[in-house]
Amino acid sequence: MQMELTYNTQQEQIKLTEYGRGVQEMIEHLKLEQDREKRNVLAHTVFQVMLNLNPEIKDQTDYQQTVWDHLHEIANYELDIDNDFPKPTPDLKKTKPEHLGYKGVLSRYRYYGRNLLDMIAGAGEMEEGEIKTMYINYIASFMVNSSKNWNDEELTPTQIVQHLADLSNGKLQVVADSLDIHHEARTRRPNNRNNNGRNNKNKKKNKFVKRR
Repeated sequence: MQMELTYNTQQEQIKLTEYGRGVQEMIEHLKLEQDREKRNVLAHTVFQVMLNLNPEIKDQTDYQQTVWDHLHEIANYELDIDNDFPKPTPDLKKTKPEHLGYKGVLSRYRYYGRNLLDMIAGAGEMEEGEIKTMYINYIASFMVNSSKNWNDEELTPTQIVQHLADLSNGKLQVVADSLDIHHEARTRRPNNRNNNGRNNKNKKKNKFVKRR
C-alpha cells in the first residue's frame, strides 16, 4: 500500500512562525466552536500555550495584549471571544511604524550611533568641573574607538573637537590639547606560525632521518 506524502509547502502558510503550525491549527479549530463560553475557555488555553512557546515575549510591556493580538491575527481577525483587551483590526497591522532613520547631523556620523547623542546632550547639561571633563574624555575615547572599528580611521583630537561641536549644536566647545583619549587595544590572534611551524618542520625532518 503506497502512502501519500504531504509536504509543508502544500499546507497553508504559517502566519506567525514563532508559534508554529500546531497553534495555528488549534486556533482554526477554535473558530469552529459554536458555544461561546466553551470558546472563551479554549481561547485562554491556547493563550497559555502561546506564552509557553514564546516566553521571551514576557519581557515586553503589555505582553498579554500582544499575545492576544497575535491570536486574533492568526485567526484572520475572525475570532469572537471575550477577554480584557479590545479586539484588534487588520488596519492596525497595516499601519507603518514611524521612521527611525538618522536625521540631521547624525547622518554624517552614523558609526557613532544614536546613543552618543544622548551622551553628548547629558554632557552639555553638566556643570563645569572635573566630572564633566572626565565624561567628555570618555565620550571622546568612545568616538575614536568607534571610528577605528567601523571605518578603520584614526581620528585626530582636532577632528573629535569638531565632531563634538557638530553633534552638540555648538554646546560642547572643547580644546583639542585638553582631551585625554583612551585607545582600546585591538585583540589579535597570536602568531605562532614561526615557532610552531618551525617545530613541526623539524619534527617531520627528524622522523625520516636514518639512524646510524
